Formats: sequence, structure tokens, C-alpha cells
Amino acid sequence: MPRWKRVGLALVAVLGAAIAGFAVFVAARQDLRFDHEVPPLGASSDPAVIARGEYVVRKLASCGVCHGDPARLADSLKGDATVPFSGGRTWTIPPGSFRAYNITSDRETGIGGLRDAQLVRALRYGIGREGRVLLPFMEMQGLADDDLVAVISYLRTLPAVRNAVPPHEINLLGRIVKATLFAKPTGPKAPPPKVAPRGASVETGRYLVESVANCWACHTERDLKTGEMVGPHLAGGHLEDEFEPTKRSWNAPNLTSDPKTGRTGQLTEEQFLLRMKAGRAYEASPMPWNNFAGLDDDDLRAIYRYLRTVPRVTREAGPPVVELTRP
Repeated sequence: MPRWKRVGLALVAVLGAAIAGFAVFVAARQDLRFDHEVPPLGASSDPAVIARGEYVVRKLASCGVCHGDPARLADSLKGDATVPFSGGRTWTIPPGSFRAYNITSDRETGIGGLRDAQLVRALRYGIGREGRVLLPFMEMQGLADDDLVAVISYLRTLPAVRNAVPPHEINLLGRIVKATLFAKPTGPKAPPPKVAPRGASVETGRYLVESVANCWACHTERDLKTGEMVGPHLAGGHLEDEFEPTKRSWNAPNLTSDPKTGRTGQLTEEQFLLRMKAGRAYEASPMPWNNFAGLDDDDLRAIYRYLRTVPRVTREAGPPVVELTRP
């Protein structure tokens, strides 16, 4: 056999062995289990704590946009508190189809059968009920201890809705991402505070923007294949339309203080408050305007003041809405 053929066969064999080895590696990491010691936090029946939890869940974090009944998404975006958090909303992205969980108090299909410690572990450390990694689509790991208690306390009051949400459908790319980038649970980037900061301060704004409202999740460019942030922090991102993804898409604006392209560089604090209170300018906008319009003035001022401290980036995110097809 000619030497070039022997070399070619050897290369094919090496490549085949590498592919087979990687396939075994990926398959072996699909059902990893984890645990984590959690702080001794649990639900409270204190009305003030529950009220704070409702404010965090309904206004700041807008949990209903993802966990609300998908048949009533338009109502969730309007801030309608009657929409049950029964889960089932599906996102189909390159790694597969992923669904939001039922977080009502139903014992069989919701969170009613979970201990407080399991909920704390899920929210703080990204570990699900059976010890599997939760995909990092819900970045609530930085919640302060008191806000974490408040959220759990409020969720415990939600009426039970029986809705068995089907499992995620993960394709080959998704399995590879799960075995590599998302092989370990995502915990807090820094020790969360015991007590959430309050008042119209930069510290409060940092907490709200980075750990509760998670403004960066939409206002930073994201790689849809891996979920990783690939653009400058808070300098604008691209979003698919919630209702008609084949007809339009959205550009979340640059929130930095750049005077030419950044929202907080173009608006005074008072103008920012008025804009946030005004609600949506575009009917199908994915921004939960009605929820944010209900934020306390101090929280809105804190958000503005923090955003003014974020490194400014000159980056035009594009028009708010982009029509992909014409009638």
C-alpha cells in the first residue's frame, strides 16, 4: 500500500477515535448531579415580606413574562397579575427547545412539593429538584437573602395550577453545550448581601440592574448558540419578536451614558423617570413596560444613577423594531 494511503488511513483512524471519544465524553455528562449547602432561609407568613416578594416577582423581575401561561403572553407583558405562573412557554433556539417551569404551588406539577431549601438551592445555585444543573436562563443568583426569602414566601401564596410542562428537547448542539459550557451549576458571582440595599443610591441600582431586574440580559448582545454574552455590557442587544419572530425583531437600546448612542447619556434623570413611567411606545415590545412603570421612584432613580456609572460605549443598537417581511 502506498505511503500516502497509509498516512491517510491513520489520520482517518485518529479522527474517528477523537470523535468517538468526544461523543462518549458528551454522553457521560448529560446526567450529572450536584448538591450545595444552602443558607438556612425559608418562607415567611409575614405580610410585609410577602408584599416585598410580590414586588420583586411581579415588578422588578417580571417573572410572569417567562413563567406565565404562554396563551396569555400579551397579558403577562401588560403586567396582568391574574395570569397564572403555570409555565410551558417555549423558546426554540439553536441548542433545542426549552420550556419555563410551572412555579405555582401545585404539588405534582409545580413547586408545591419542594422544600424551601430546594427552592433556595435552585435560585441561588442553579441546581434543580433532582440535583441536575438548571440552564442559566434565570439569573437570580445574586438575590439578597431577604429578597430570596420574600420571593419564596410570595410564590408559596400562588394558587395551585396543574400543568405538567414537557421536558426540554435538547439537540446535538445542546448536548455539547450542556456537557461543556453548562456542565456546572451557575452560582452567584460574589457573596450576595444579607439585606437588599434600598434607596436611590448607585449601590441599590447596581443590585437591581445586575441581580434582580437583570437589565443586562436583554441589553447586551448574546450568542444564541451558547447563551453567552458577546457584546459590551449594557450597550444594546438583539431580540426576536415574542409573537411573530419571522416578521419582526427588536433591538434593545444601549443603556450606557454615551451622549451619542446611550439612553442614559441622552436623558436626564427626570426624563428617564418619565419615560419609564410612560409605558410601551410599541405595542408588541418585549420590554415589560407595564411592570417597570410600577417601580418605586427611588428604585428608578437608583437604576439611572447606576447606569450612569457603567463604562460608556459608543454603539448604536439600531432601530427599536426591524420589520423582516413586508405585506
